[in-house]
Amino acid sequence: MIETDSEPEINFSHLKQYVGDDLDLISEVFALFQHQVELWTRALQFDADDENWKSVMHSLKGTANAVGALNLAALCKSGEGLTGDRCTPALRKQHIHDLNFTIDRVLIEIQRWEYRQTLASLRS
Repeated sequence: MIETDSEPEINFSHLKQYVGDDLDLISEVFALFQHQVELWTRALQFDADDENWKSVMHSLKGTANAVGALNLAALCKSGEGLTGDRCTPALRKQHIHDLNFTIDRVLIEIQRWEYRQTLASLRS
């Protein structure tokens, strides 16, 4: 189940360790994230074999970490363990629901950031 906390969906301090304050680069990283999320969530099936499931979870975790979406990355890390005897279709279905919810929250945060950048450019 999803645990709500006060952590932002994107940790900009984490992101800026890699891209600094380069707004164009941040925008490019966000665009890559959106593409990767679209790609990997299409491959996310509750009845996938363990190898494919873990591969998708691992890939989503990497792309989440790259943009500072640390809550999403942690959720993906826990999802990597939903294999073998620790896995049921119901657990995976719930995990997919939680992932999609969290991804939506990250995408909304990206849209907010993009909106703020647009406003700032209009003011200058």
